Amino acid sequence: MMGILRLFYVILHFFITYIHNLHVALSELVDRIKPVIKDRTYHWPADCHVLLTATTVKLGANIKDESLLLQKIGSELKRLNKLPIHVACLLTEKDVNIDRMIVIIEWFVSMGVYCISLYDHEGCIASCQDEIKIKLKGVVANLPNGLRSKSIAVHKGFVKKEFFTSDSINVFLMNRYDGKSLFTQVAQRIVDELNYSQIDQSVVEQAMNQFYPKEPELMVQFGSLLSNTTLGYSPWHLRLTQMMRVPNHTRLRVDHLVSTMLEYGSCQQRFGK
Repeated sequence: MMGILRLFYVILHFFITYIHNLHVALSELVDRIKPVIKDRTYHWPADCHVLLTATTVKLGANIKDESLLLQKIGSELKRLNKLPIHVACLLTEKDVNIDRMIVIIEWFVSMGVYCISLYDHEGCIASCQDEIKIKLKGVVANLPNGLRSKSIAVHKGFVKKEFFTSDSINVFLMNRYDGKSLFTQVAQRIVDELNYSQIDQSVVEQAMNQFYPKEPELMVQFGSLLSNTTLGYSPWHLRLTQMMRVPNHTRLRVDHLVSTMLEYGSCQQRFGK
C-alpha cells in the first residue's frame, strides 16, 4: 500500500511540476509577443524592431549581456512618441534582491527614465538606503557616454522641492508610511507658509507640488498576481498612472521592460472620457 501511495505522489509531483513549467514558459512567450498583437498602433517596422532585437536575449543570459543590449537599443526607445518621466516599481515579493534592483535601475536609465521610485509595503528597500547609494555609484561608469556626467541621488520617501534636481538621476525609496508623512508636511506648510482665506483643492495642490516625486506616469508591478495591486502606495499619486505587470524582479529580462515601454507608448489616455 505504501508503495502505491509513493508512486502516486511521484506521478502527482511530476504533473504539478510539468504544469508549472509550462505556465512559466507560456507566460514568457506572452510577455514577448504581447505588444505586437495587443495593439496595432505601433510604427512598423521601427517599434517592433526594438522588441525583436530585445527578444534575441536568450533565457539565462547574464546581466552584462542584457545591459549591453539595452544600451544598444536605448536610443531607439527614446524616440518613442510617449516615454514616462517617472516610473514607480511596485515590489510584491517579500525578499528583495538589491543587486538585481540596481541592474533594473540601470536599465531604466538607459531607456531615458531618470526618476525611479522603488516601493515595497514593509519598507525593506528603504532600510537599505546606504547600500543602494554605494552600489549605484558603480552604475554611472556602465552608462552610455552621454549619461556619465549625471549625478545620482537616492531619497528616502518624499522630499522637498529644494532637495530635488531634475538634471540628476533620482531614485526614491518608498513604503506605505510615506503618504501619512507627506500629508503631515503638506498640512504644516499650509499653516506656516501659505496665505489663504479658506482651504480648497488649489491650496492643497500648491503645497503638494513642493514635494517630490510627482505622480508616476507608469507603475511596473513586479510579480503581482493581481492586475492593479498597489499595496498601500499613495492613491492620490496614482490618478492617471498606467499600471502594468512584469515577472518577479529576479526573473526580469530586458525584453520584459522593452515590451512594457512599447505597450505604454501605444496606450491612449482618455482622462475619464
